[in-house]
Amino acid sequence: MKENNYVIFKKQYGNIKHPRVKELSINLNGVKIYEKEQSMIINIIVPVADSTKTMNYFEEFNLGEDIQFNIAGTGDFECIFRGISPVIDKNSYSSFSITVQEKEPQD
Repeated sequence: MKENNYVIFKKQYGNIKHPRVKELSINLNGVKIYEKEQSMIINIIVPVADSTKTMNYFEEFNLGEDIQFNIAGTGDFECIFRGISPVIDKNSYSSFSITVQEKEPQD
């Protein structure tokens, strides 16, 4: 897997002494990001075979929880998870959107 062909989403959990990260990689061709007011809408398209795993990953996030994503190895964007849309299944693929809000830099 070439990192520059993927968007890698990251969920941090655990505690300070034992931090852990759960990652999900999605082919760059299946991710479109749009800015809308104060938020970003991330449209995700995956093969039907991957849709359950992908949805389960995003359903683990609580509203207001931190989420990071890295687009093609450009560095992590730190955001706040704001929600997920219902899945739309078409012939060979599934699509849905997540909404995130960029985190304000901490001083």
